[in-house]
Amino acid sequence: MYRIAEGTLSLNSAWHDQSINVLLPQESQVQGSNLVISRDRLPLGMTFQDYVVQQRQNFGAQLADFEMLSDTTGAIGGREAQLMEMGWRTDGKPVHQIMAMVLHDQNRVLTFTGSIPGGPEDETRKALISAIMSFTFAE
Repeated sequence: MYRIAEGTLSLNSAWHDQSINVLLPQESQVQGSNLVISRDRLPLGMTFQDYVVQQRQNFGAQLADFEMLSDTTGAIGGREAQLMEMGWRTDGKPVHQIMAMVLHDQNRVLTFTGSIPGGPEDETRKALISAIMSFTFAE
């Protein structure tokens, strides 16, 4: 059985969950703010920290005017996490992001990315951080 918010699917063989969830805070002061939850698998032989390093390199190479504002280790739901806050530009406009990459198990990573178009807005920023940090894993 595979569960989503609306219900369940019966899958009669092995499937990898690569789904993406997009949540939009209704009371945000900034239109277009969102929280995206994505799933990934560590490539064979890659550690979680290797994965984090690779992602950092990708950000710097792919995002215009990329700036890492904070980058710390921590935990979410009792699991190892890398917590980042960054800024960059798209079409000349600033974007502020809060990101947490969480090691789900030995080879799966759950990534939470909160985005605020136009740059940091304090209430929306706090709401995104609170939502990310509140995550608990299903038993």
